[in-house]
This record gives sequence, C-alpha cells and structure tokens, in this order.
Amino acid sequence: MEPIILLVLCLGVVIAALALLSLRSRTAKQQAPITSIDSAVDRRPSQVDEPGKPAVRILYGTQTGTAERFSKQLGNELRSRYGDGTTIDVRDVENYKAEERLASEKLVVLCMATYGDGEPTDNAAIFYTWLLKEAEAVEGGEKEPYLQGVSFAVFGLGNKQYEHFNAVGKKVFKSMKTLGATPVVRRGDGDDDGVIDDDFEKWCAELVEALDNSDLVGKRTDQNGAAALPVSVASYEVEVLRGAEEVSPFPSGTGKDVHSPFWAKITTVRELHTSQSDRSCVHVEIDVAGSDITYEAGDHVALYAQNGEAVVKQVADLLGFDLDAVIRLSLPKEGSTGAGNLPPPLPGPISVRTALSFFADVLSSPHRDALLALSTFAADREEAARLALLGSSQGKQEYTDFIGKSRRSLLEVLQAFPSAKPSIGAFFGGIAPRLQPRFYSISSSPKQHPSTIHVTCSVVRDVMPTGRVHEGICSTWLQRHGNGAAVPVFVRRSQFKLPKSPSTPIIMVGPGTGLAPFRGFLQERAALAASGAELGPAHLFFGCRSRHHDYIYQQELESFAASGVLSNLHIAFSRDQAVKDYVQHHVEKQAATLWPLVSDGAHLYVCGDAKHMAKDVHKAFLAMVQACKGCTGTQAEAVIKELTDAGRYQRDVW
Repeated sequence: MEPIILLVLCLGVVIAALALLSLRSRTAKQQAPITSIDSAVDRRPSQVDEPGKPAVRILYGTQTGTAERFSKQLGNELRSRYGDGTTIDVRDVENYKAEERLASEKLVVLCMATYGDGEPTDNAAIFYTWLLKEAEAVEGGEKEPYLQGVSFAVFGLGNKQYEHFNAVGKKVFKSMKTLGATPVVRRGDGDDDGVIDDDFEKWCAELVEALDNSDLVGKRTDQNGAAALPVSVASYEVEVLRGAEEVSPFPSGTGKDVHSPFWAKITTVRELHTSQSDRSCVHVEIDVAGSDITYEAGDHVALYAQNGEAVVKQVADLLGFDLDAVIRLSLPKEGSTGAGNLPPPLPGPISVRTALSFFADVLSSPHRDALLALSTFAADREEAARLALLGSSQGKQEYTDFIGKSRRSLLEVLQAFPSAKPSIGAFFGGIAPRLQPRFYSISSSPKQHPSTIHVTCSVVRDVMPTGRVHEGICSTWLQRHGNGAAVPVFVRRSQFKLPKSPSTPIIMVGPGTGLAPFRGFLQERAALAASGAELGPAHLFFGCRSRHHDYIYQQELESFAASGVLSNLHIAFSRDQAVKDYVQHHVEKQAATLWPLVSDGAHLYVCGDAKHMAKDVHKAFLAMVQACKGCTGTQAEAVIKELTDAGRYQRDVW
C-alpha cells in the first residue's frame, strides 16, 4: 500500500474515533434519551377546545382518588359515545381557573367529594370557597347571576355515617343554581358506606340519557353502525435517562399542606399491645422540628408510606421493568392523550424502583376502567377478552365474583394475566392509581409536644379470600421500618376540637384506636390544669377486647383519672367475660349521670368505627335523651340534631 494512502486511512480512523468520543461526551452531558421503555404510548385527540365544537368540562375534587377515577370513567364513556364531535376535558378542579372560564362554559360536570364531616377536599378548597362566596354575593344582592348560559351536573361523594353527608356536592349544586346555571340532571349522591360505584353508574346513565336529548354534545357515534372509538389509555411520555441522578420523590417542603410535605424523622415506634395479643397497634412519634407545621389536638396528620421491596420486585418482574432505570415522565404532546386526563407527572428524574415504591397503589383492588385499560396490553387473546369483559358494564357480575368477593389486588390481577404487560407510561397513567397518603388522628397535644406529633396506629393484617395475607401499606411499614426512618408528612386541620372553655363538660367515646384524639385532648387538659385553668367534668368511654391484651395507654389513662384531668374512666372489655361488653352499653348505664352534663352545655365526641360502634353509640345517645327528657323518639332526634348543628356533637369516624 502506498505510504500516502496509508497516512490518509490512519487520519480517517483517528478523526472518526474523535468524533465518536465527542458524540458520547455530548450524549452523557445532555442525558439524551435512549430507546424508550414506553413503546406503546397511546394516541388520541387532544382536549384543546376547537371553535364550533361542543365541549364538556369534567372537574373533580378528590381526597382518596375516587372522584378522580369516576371523572375519568365518565370522560371515557362520553368519548366512546360522542366520538370526535365533542371535546371532553377531564381535570383537577385545582388546575381550573374558574373565575376566568366558568361563565363561558357550555357544560360543566363536577365530581366533588366531601372530606370528613362536611369539608371540601384539599384540591377543591379554593374553588369551593370561591363558588360559595359568589353565590352569597348573588343572594345578598351584591351581584347579578352570571351563569345563565351554563349547563351543569354534580355528583357528590360522601358517607352517610356523617351528619353532613355530601355537604360539598349539595352546596356546589345549590351555588351553581344560585349563579344562574341550569342543571341537566338531578344531583347524584354517592355513598361510600354502600356501593358507591353503583350510585355513580346509575347517575351516569341518567346523565348520558339527558345529554342524548340535548344540544350540549355532538351526535352519537356508537350507534347505527358507526364505529366506536377504540379503548384509549391515559399514558405519560417516558424518557429513559442514562447517567442521571434521581431526585427525591417528594421535594423537601415545609409541611404546611398537601403540596409541601415535610420529611420528618420518626423517633419512636413502640408496640402498645401485650405479647398475649394476636394483633398489633403501635405508638409512633414524629419529629417535625424545623418545619412550618403547627397543629391542634384533634387534627389529622398525613403520612406518605411506601410499598415494600418484595412487592416492588414482584411488579417489576411481572411487567419486565428495569428497577434501576432512571426515567422522566411528561405529559403527552398535543395530538395525543390530553393532559387534562392525567395528574401532574411524577417528579423526575426518578428510578423505576422509587416510582413503584412511592406512587403505585398495587395492593388495592383495581377498578373496571383499569382492567379495561389493561386488556389492551394483553398479548394472549383469551386473557385480553377476559380482562375486557371484567372491565365492561356487561361484565359487572364477573367483576364482582372475581375481584369484589375475593378482594383481589392489582398485583394479583397482574399475576393472573401474565401476558398483560403495559408500558411504564400507561401503567402510571391509566392502570395503577396513585398511592395516597394515609391520614391518622393526632394523639398528642402541642401544649405538651409542640415539635412532635404522636400517632396511634393499628397494624392491618388480614387474610383475603384468595389466601393472600393483606398487610396495610403504611401501618406495616411503620411497624417494621419506621423507627429512625424519614417520612413525608403534612397536617390537615379538623373541626374535631375541644370546647373553647376548659370548664365546659366533655363526653368522649373512643374504643380501640378511636382513643387517639382523646389522648391529645387529655394532654391538653393536663397542660391547662397545670397553668391554673379550672377544668369541667370529663367522661371517657374506652373499649377493647381484653385488659390483658389490648388495653392501650392503660397507665396514662389511669394517671389522668387519678389527677382529675379525667373525671370518670369507663372501660368496656368485650372478651373478658361471657357476655360481650361494649362502650354503648356503658353509655346507656351512665345516662342519668351524663344527661345533666348535656343539659349544662357538655360537648359529645365519638371517634372510631363508623359501621357499628358509631351507630350503636348514636342510638344510646338518643335513648338517653328520650328517657331523661321524657320525650318521643322524633323529639330526641331533634335534640341530637340541635347539638350537632351547634358543634356540640362531633364524630370522627371511618
């Protein structure tokens, strides 16, 4: 070979090598995406309004995710029914500029949950307060109604165990009418104490029938031979990043609200049951020093727990996810799945391991819309057909038999249908609901523990009909890994408060972990007494199975009674004798003692189980009024209602 040719070839090799090195360097610095794990991102029309095209705005206020799920379910139903002729936009009401947009809407559907006893959810609080003030301004003659051109529908979510059942949905419905908007269907009331999905489906059927006979939406496309839209799955865009460092799943905040949780250290986890008990309940202390968190006795603290390592690995193995891959999720671009259907993406960059640990609820039962979405990813035709049936309205009984009765989790469904392998974007966008924070009644008083929050947590461990042992995500994590760990927390205000005057008599009923807020109340009374305040009478009715198994905080309660902070301590042990003994029985026995206190302005409090205990205690209170006042049952109910309306009868039940 000629020397000159050899020289040229060598130079070419060197230049190519340098170019390759340069390219690799630029790629590493820019964290450029490599081939995406997410190869099946769904595409569907954007939810951007188009001139001349009917638009339906679906807004949700949610605390646990149910109102959000219902809203998306309704959105999918309307898309399937009316096709591309109608724009369907589903979004968090917190991300909706009502002051600017509401008056120009044609049709608004509001799915509004009520939190606790009549309060709006965190994400709906601003909208709710604004709407009620606008309605008050119209009622007071300060403004004229200005929503005459708007049609609307409201579905409220609540629990009939609460006195103010569906208060938010009811007030939103009334306020919209006051402002001049026109309802297209009756207000829907979903009862979480019953079968709330059935309540929603019945209301939805009425809504779509009303829409079919209106000019608020486009023509139906799912009848007369027209092709229905294919099942669409909300999905994030996904980038896999090489060399990126992941961020915290919850950016460090001050703890002032749900948007700014504070990474607090757990300093104490202590078992409250004796070794003879076959159950577990732990006392937890959380250090919030250095945060903006303040609290009052009776408030709630929210903890963001995480899935265990074994659960995370099972999900990853089933779906073929690389746990160590670092990804960034983003909302789809215009022309694909509408951003309004998706909550904000997870923080990123984030590893798949962290995403599955903190954000995917895989141990709860999947709802039908998730199964329908999952069916589109099943490679096996029989599995796809079975999932599609379970997710359809026609497969309601099959869903009840396979999911409802057996309480199968999403993880178990993935195990039962191994060919269903959704992409990461679809899994987090349309199949696995977000893991929600767990709320606990605070069991301490800031007067004694200003920078520490105490929690009394029953550890959940149940054997499911399928044979699987279900362990509560948060309670199990606290018990096994909590001591010394950091956890994101924030405080939510509650109306469950002591009377303003410490001399006002109080009657507290709280078996089991229902004792939690009352421990805070008693700490508060002890601090007030130490400062010279005069305390009114205080009765506590506590119940558990056995004095020797689960009498939690026994020494503290007896000390409160001995010091006079607690006037009377009534304990019901349900299994220490042949005849079951419950707190309501003690309330009945003490009626003659309690009624004079009620007549003297006493406040009544009940905390704990809603389905049985709270109902039975309520009956005991009614019987007390009827017997001591010498009135009819109807008159007794009126007295209890007066106490409730005056804030003197409060319940924190679940």
